[in-house]
Amino acid sequence: MLCGMSARVVLLVAVLAACSSSPKPHLYPAGSDKDDGYGDLAQKSARFLTSTETEPQASSFPPHHHHSLPGGDPYGGDPYGGAAYGGTMYGNVDDVTDAAIPKAWNRRHPPRSPSGAPSTGLTGAIEGTVTWRGSIPAPLVTTCGTIANPGVRVSANRAVGGVLVYIEHAEIGRTIPGYGRADSVGGTIAKRGCVLAPALQIVSPLPAGLAIHGDATGVKLRVTTPTGSPSGDRAVGQSFELQEAGRVLLQAQAGVTRIEADDGSLGVAWVVATNTAYYAITDDTGRFRIDELPAGTYDVTVWRPPLASLVDGKLVYGPPIVTHRSIKVELARPARLDVAFEH
Repeated sequence: MLCGMSARVVLLVAVLAACSSSPKPHLYPAGSDKDDGYGDLAQKSARFLTSTETEPQASSFPPHHHHSLPGGDPYGGDPYGGAAYGGTMYGNVDDVTDAAIPKAWNRRHPPRSPSGAPSTGLTGAIEGTVTWRGSIPAPLVTTCGTIANPGVRVSANRAVGGVLVYIEHAEIGRTIPGYGRADSVGGTIAKRGCVLAPALQIVSPLPAGLAIHGDATGVKLRVTTPTGSPSGDRAVGQSFELQEAGRVLLQAQAGVTRIEADDGSLGVAWVVATNTAYYAITDDTGRFRIDELPAGTYDVTVWRPPLASLVDGKLVYGPPIVTHRSIKVELARPARLDVAFEH
């Protein structure tokens, strides 16, 4: 018995000696062509687990040498790590939890259907200016303070800035990307003293969210959402408390949304939400340009907020000023659209 045990001990020592004398295997980088499992071990050992989590199975790790395609979960989430380029939309903060996002929309959703079929030869364009006739609107004195009339922004040469020009329906032409969350515009409103800014913006594409940010003074807001009416009537209003340096999150509704102080003390913010890929807002010289259009005839909408008036110290508004023009676009030169508003 003792001799047998001695023989086994000698054999074990010989095996250990042989293993120790052989060169150590090279640890190739995880994911390389020669990765022999150390990558999986590193992923498992580096994963942080909370008290409520359990160790994931090996099958939960993606296979080596494969990368997710657009529309999957590249680098741990939606394209580029979250919503479009790291945030819920341009200008919005990106620290919104899923619990804070309205259930009707979410960062993860099926790809959108494009608003039109892709086309080549998109060299057509519509350009023009928006001007003001008559007396320039005077400043208004509200219970908050003195502000310029939030309905228009008229410069010294009577050019009107901040007017929205867009094409609601385009059968062919430029399209909205159809995977993940497409690049978005608009969606952020900020209280700045006695106004909500910007006074007018477009939010596209849908679904999308609205984030209203507060300043040093809290206010009770009234948000009037549309029921599909382009002019903003037949709408429903809700009240929200915007606390000091606080934030109110909403879902953008297709159509026109009006955001104002419940006591009528602030300049109003208007939001036009649509799925169009063709839009422009006039600059301080009143100019705009919509390009990448195929040849054809288009119904162009020119949208301007109404002028505000004071009633018992409160700001009140009529319906927005909406103008429709039929414009023929040719590829040889830009089509011209000039609009003049009057008081």
